[in-house]
Amino acid sequence: MSDTYLRFVPYDSHWYPDEPAAAAAIKVARELFPLAEHVAVELEEGLTFFDAGANTESIHCPFCGSDIEEWWGDAMDQGAASRFEDLSVTTPCCQKPTSLNDLRYIWPAAFGVCALTVVDPGVTSLASEQLRTIEQAMDSPLKAIWQHL
Repeated sequence: MSDTYLRFVPYDSHWYPDEPAAAAAIKVARELFPLAEHVAVELEEGLTFFDAGANTESIHCPFCGSDIEEWWGDAMDQGAASRFEDLSVTTPCCQKPTSLNDLRYIWPAAFGVCALTVVDPGVTSLASEQLRTIEQAMDSPLKAIWQHL
């Protein structure tokens, strides 16, 4: 059986909510996704890559749009060697500095130290109003990541 994880990851990869904001975000997510199996704020010990799992289609340069998936594997290996303390990279196609977090992931992915996670949310899409409601509760702009395992 497969699972779907809807993760809300702050755009600032080092930001995490205080306890009241985390509790508020969990409450809102439970109201928005009443069929969910589990809702929690996960706090990681270091930067973690929250990917789309089987949903992942491709990875592109944020500047020129080139497919950089083949290069990305080596860039991730180098980042992992430093526990992702430095996400800085130079794109292989146009030689511009950027971050592993700022690459264009199809489906979205992000690095972060926390995520609001909704396991099997019972929906297959997210309305912009729902995202804004969770962002207000968590007090941070968030990237929605649909992970399929």
